[in-house]
Amino acid sequence: MNDRFSAKPEYKLTPKAALLLATITITAIDGDLDEDEIAIINRLDGSTTSEAWDSAISVWNVMHVDECVTLIAETLDPKQQRVALANMVDIAMADGFLDEAENLLLRAYAGAFDVSDADIEKIVDVITIKNNKSIF
Repeated sequence: MNDRFSAKPEYKLTPKAALLLATITITAIDGDLDEDEIAIINRLDGSTTSEAWDSAISVWNVMHVDECVTLIAETLDPKQQRVALANMVDIAMADGFLDEAENLLLRAYAGAFDVSDADIEKIVDVITIKNNKSIF
């Protein structure tokens, strides 16, 4: 019998699958999929599906975003967390602005990750500079 009191299965992700799940969460949170966002994910995993991608999608399909944040934080070490955060900031800012849902999700990741405020500030500064096309 499967009801709301049943235990959820345990999910294990590889670090690459956790990175991809993180990119899925930030891409999906605003309900708008941008070509630049897809390009970043393709850069991380290639343009075809992989075992890591399939694993990330299967977790995304059954877990709430808050549960995904926790699972990703538990899977990645601090160095991997910085890489994931940098890619998520890049995705969130790919369309030129950070909307409220993206901002809230990035804050949730920052709270769950073992990444310093100084590192977060550096990441945001670099991505902001990288994505500033207004000066051209």
